[in-house]
Amino acid sequence: MKWKKMLVFGVVLTLFAFLMTGCGGGTDTGKSAPEGGSTTAAGEADKIIRYTMTVTPKLDPGVGSDLASASAFVNLYDTLVLPRHDGSVEPWLATDWTVSEDKLTWDFKIRKGVKFHSGNDLTAADVAYSMNRIITIGEGYGYLFRGRIASATALDDDTVRFVCTKPYGPFLSTLVRLYILDSKLLEANVQDGDYGDKKDYGKNYLLEHDAGSGPYQLKEIKQNTYVWGEKFKDYWAGFDENNPDEFKCIGSNESVTVKTMMSRKELEIADHYQTAENTKAMAEMEGVKIASSNTGAIMMMTMNNQKAPTDDIHYRKALAYMIDYDTICQNIFPESVKAKSMVPSILLGYNPEMFTYTYNLDKAKEELALSKYAGQLDQYPLEVAWVAETPDREKLALAVQASAQKIGLPLNIVKTPWSTIVEKAANPQTTPNCVTVVCPPYYSEAGSTLESQVRSKEIGTWENCSWINNHELDGMIDDAIATIDVKERTKKYMDIQSKMRDLCPIIPVCEQPERTAYQASYVDWKAAMPDQLIPVMGYKYYMKNILVYPDKK
Repeated sequence: MKWKKMLVFGVVLTLFAFLMTGCGGGTDTGKSAPEGGSTTAAGEADKIIRYTMTVTPKLDPGVGSDLASASAFVNLYDTLVLPRHDGSVEPWLATDWTVSEDKLTWDFKIRKGVKFHSGNDLTAADVAYSMNRIITIGEGYGYLFRGRIASATALDDDTVRFVCTKPYGPFLSTLVRLYILDSKLLEANVQDGDYGDKKDYGKNYLLEHDAGSGPYQLKEIKQNTYVWGEKFKDYWAGFDENNPDEFKCIGSNESVTVKTMMSRKELEIADHYQTAENTKAMAEMEGVKIASSNTGAIMMMTMNNQKAPTDDIHYRKALAYMIDYDTICQNIFPESVKAKSMVPSILLGYNPEMFTYTYNLDKAKEELALSKYAGQLDQYPLEVAWVAETPDREKLALAVQASAQKIGLPLNIVKTPWSTIVEKAANPQTTPNCVTVVCPPYYSEAGSTLESQVRSKEIGTWENCSWINNHELDGMIDDAIATIDVKERTKKYMDIQSKMRDLCPIIPVCEQPERTAYQASYVDWKAAMPDQLIPVMGYKYYMKNILVYPDKK
């Protein structure tokens, strides 16, 4: 038996070596390693950050919105403003701005001298193009602007004007998701498509190219395998001499492979989806530490509010009482705390006074007795889907199943690939009763969570698969976001959370830190320090905030 184990181990290493070399295809740009940088195997620069994700990033900021894609966007593209640790924003491509008295018209002055990776100058026309494109396509982060921005116009090369349909309170905060595209490059590379005279709006081109001005440019992409970026030598904001010359986002997080690569120093940052056991094993490796950071990640159980039996409020409340929160926080997701709200505690508008459900099987029985399915529960078995690429979530599903068995509630847990979760979420009939998901915030206010996961206009996505469809909640969310005064907007966010508590459409289980193994002996990672972490999804992997010292390996 020992020789068989050794054979399997050898096959795993061989397969991953093949993956890392990029053999067998991919987009070869023919670019060499950055000037002056030594290289390692497979042509990688010596000063590189390699990190794993569950999927390969998308390159089109008008389409992608998952963590892997966000980690690529923040490096390949620039935004008008940059998020700070404290939740505020600082000028970036926009040097300053003004807003009209009625809070509808915003004028932004655009930084001069910025070059795209193509060599084209970045102007206000590119900013207007990028806004109009994301609104028209309506995917990814488009929901932040669609229906809220009436027009985007370049007044001259250095000034862009956005006119809102109504006041938009968190507008500045949302601009961290407006990635500026090279309009000339995309217009020269359009194909037939669905957007009128814009044809495909460059979507096919962006499958294998970037069109940004960010600190890194695409070196190579191998679909379903990795995205490889290198320093853009003409970047307007410059670099620290110890910033990585390259980064590689690897779209695979198989646990044995990740652990092996960390031990061989062939991986700098492991993904936080690794099991607690695997993370602990990596922490015991020489030079490896665990970065435990609160990025606003709430582990939730979504509940399909339009599908039996989770369409019944008492059934949903029974489920909320069936979860052993303390055990989950202590044993399944170490260092987690019980969530008081679906809104993360680090966001503006978090309500700390929420009533929270506790583990109480007697209460669960009482709620089931009030349900319209009382007496016929065996006819409506509950389906709980857990994401196949995140093994610890199976433990969560099993814990809920164990509680259900104690009170005679039929419950099936289903291992489901992430791509299938996304596909099924598009329809209430195919969406499972419950899905275990984590939805980090897209910007630093409660509105980010409430919009993406509750508002009906965003329904039918992996984030918004509870199918709540509550017009009163929709009105409350829209009203809060249209409120300019911060204190008043904060109160309205809190009121929405109280309403959510009463309806119990989603179960926030725990607020969990992202526990990430990284090579601390030769990597200085700002995100590993709580007082420097930027709490916006993807910015943990902003390469300008990472320093690499390969001579310390």
